[in-house]
Amino acid sequence: MDDIFTQCREGNAVAVRLWLDNTENDLNQGIILDAL
Repeated sequence: MDDIFTQCREGNAVAVRLWLDNTENDLNQGIILDAL
């Protein structure tokens, strides 16, 4: 599977949505947990 940038460029909305729904890809999650 290609990286997220390739999927966005090619307009593959389903793959992008699956990538965004995966919490492992959430860069803010760690910051929020550290703030608590």
